[in-house]
Amino acid sequence: MPVQIIAEAAQGYEGDATQARLLVRAAARAGADAVKFQLVYADEIATPNYRYYGLFRNLEMAPETWHRLADDAKAEGIRLYLDVYGDRSLREAVKLGAQGLKISTTDFGNSRLVGAALETGLPLLISIGGITTDELAGFLVEHRITAEHSVCFLHGFQAEPTPVEANNLRKLAALRARFPGYHFGFMDHSDGSGDDGLSISLLAVSLGAESIEKHITLDRVLELEDYVSALPPGRFRNYTRQLRRLESALGTESVELSPIEYEYRRKSMKVVVAGRMLQQGHEIGMEDVCLKRAAYSEPDKSVLLDRIEEAVGRVLTVDVQANQVITKEMLV
Repeated sequence: MPVQIIAEAAQGYEGDATQARLLVRAAARAGADAVKFQLVYADEIATPNYRYYGLFRNLEMAPETWHRLADDAKAEGIRLYLDVYGDRSLREAVKLGAQGLKISTTDFGNSRLVGAALETGLPLLISIGGITTDELAGFLVEHRITAEHSVCFLHGFQAEPTPVEANNLRKLAALRARFPGYHFGFMDHSDGSGDDGLSISLLAVSLGAESIEKHITLDRVLELEDYVSALPPGRFRNYTRQLRRLESALGTESVELSPIEYEYRRKSMKVVVAGRMLQQGHEIGMEDVCLKRAAYSEPDKSVLLDRIEEAVGRVLTVDVQANQVITKEMLV
């Protein structure tokens, strides 16, 4: 399956309905599979004396505003995912018809919320930034999450921005090895003004990330919330196109040769040819044949011989000329 690209709007809407609707449109036009917002109710996240409580309050929007946003996403043909932080936001997300939910590291230990989110049956993203593998193992047991569940665990963390060397992408491979069959993704928080975003996302995909979160913003110049790791619409569109194009280079895990590899083999490898004229009924010896590149009339590749040993000791059923290709069907 192609990697799922999630345009992470996060808090970039700043509680403003117009900004939120524009982010949906930008994410859709940029080719993302989903757009994700944090559905914030301050009292689900923090106490009033918490330093960012006021910010969280400013992010709150009326249910009807969220419903318009959901309608916009549907009209634009993009999936709407929502971060939830408690019973209220979870209920609202379900009412909105959200097509996916996310549990952040903030609520990794919130068993009631995690359980309720799992019960919805919706695809679930769970951040494991800052979570140990032993904690993840216990989490899977506690919530009875199997590889068959539609749950994707997201590696990565936000350091505004996260330094390149801090991404530790090889952990994705280690996680897949320790938890075979489970789904893992990556939250790309590289600097949105730099050139590393696409490269880091591609590395993550090559290591098995099935979903990629990348922040989107309306304009970096505006310095809206969560802009540090975000790409503006034009750059996000280019990011999506390049990721889709280069993802195809990964191919599959099959070790079988593809048709184009067979064609390369056919053109490149030498085949068995007669070293001199040989008559029907002749038993081929080592001195009778050699390997050369040769012209032939497109025989089925299965009848070609590319090792002299395959011909030696066999008997010809036809006469062959010097430098003529010897195929399996000529031998008994």
